[in-house]
Amino acid sequence: MADTYQRHGHVMPTWSPPFAPGPYYMEKYHAVIVELEIPRDEVLYMTPEPLTAVEGGRVYAIIMDGSQPPHSLHYHEALICHEVEFGGKRGMHIPYIWTSTDTATFTGREIYGMPKLLCDDGRLQIDANEVYGKLEKYGRTMMEVAAITDQKGSVEELPELSKWMMVRHIPSPDPKVPARRQVVFAQTADFKLDFLWKGRGWARMGYPGTSGIHRIPTDKVTNAWYGNFSFLLTPAEILEDIDYTFKEWN
Repeated sequence: MADTYQRHGHVMPTWSPPFAPGPYYMEKYHAVIVELEIPRDEVLYMTPEPLTAVEGGRVYAIIMDGSQPPHSLHYHEALICHEVEFGGKRGMHIPYIWTSTDTATFTGREIYGMPKLLCDDGRLQIDANEVYGKLEKYGRTMMEVAAITDQKGSVEELPELSKWMMVRHIPSPDPKVPARRQVVFAQTADFKLDFLWKGRGWARMGYPGTSGIHRIPTDKVTNAWYGNFSFLLTPAEILEDIDYTFKEWN
C-alpha cells in the first residue's frame, strides 16, 4: 500500500492514521427521523453548559445507515438531537449517539466533539410501507424507531439538520494541567435530497447502558420521516475555547 498520508495524519498514529483528514462526504444518509415532544425538564437535563436549549420540548430520534468516505463506506448510527443556542448561533446538539464503526466514531468524537460510542452493526428494515430501525449494543436493544409512510415529504418540513453545536472536552491526564472545553459549530454543504416520505411515527427506548435515554418518553410522536440525503461535512468553527480543572480527579 502506498504511503499517501506522508506522515501528516491529524490523529494518532499520525504516521499511519486510521482515517484521512476531511472534508467528509456523506454519500448516503438513509434515515428514519421521529419527532417527539418531551417534558422541558428532560431537554434541560440533556443540555450541557454553556449551551442553552431553545424553548419547548421538541427532540428527534434518528436511526440511519450511512456511507461517508473516506472514513466509513458503511455504518449504522442512532442518535437523539435537539436545537440549542450559543453566541447568537443556533444548531442541533447531540446528547446521545452510537455508531457501528470505530472510524466513524473516532472522526465524530475526536474532531467534532460528538459524544459517539460504539454500537452493534445493523440495517434499516423495510416491509411494505413500514420502515423500522433498531439500535443494539452487546445484543441488547437500546432504541427503536419506525415510520409508516403516508405521503411525500418536503425538505422545508424537516428540522434544521445543516447546523450542529457540540461541546468538545479535551481531558488532561495531569491534574496540575487544565483540561479544555470547546464549543464547536459545524455546518454541512451541498445538500441533495434523493427522496423523502412522511407519515405516522413510533419510538421506544430500552436498555440505556451508560446513557440516560430511558428518561426520554415516547408517547407524544408529532412527526416522522423516511428519506435519503447526501451532503458534505465541512471544517467547523470553534466558538469558545476555555481551560478548566477537573476537580473529581483522584
